[in-house]
Amino acid sequence: MTDSKPDIENHDKEIHWHCPRLGGEVPFRYCRTTNEGMPCARIEVCWETLPDVRTFLEKHYNLEELQALWSKPPKDKIVSLFDLIQKAKNQ
Repeated sequence: MTDSKPDIENHDKEIHWHCPRLGGEVPFRYCRTTNEGMPCARIEVCWETLPDVRTFLEKHYNLEELQALWSKPPKDKIVSLFDLIQKAKNQ
């Protein structure tokens, strides 16, 4: 049986024990999409236990996207929480 999901979603349900931005457990999908559809700038550090995280990023994002991702400082925890609250209110 083959997996019918696109391979960008293969790790989406894996859980990281601690997000430095949010302070709790988060699925890989959150880390992969939290930055306006792009990965969090900390994804490589947080998911270093995922054997192919660098390969994953290089496969699914072009060089310009990755450079933009790494050049932006990540939002701090308060700003991130405020953004999440606003998104929840708008749904």
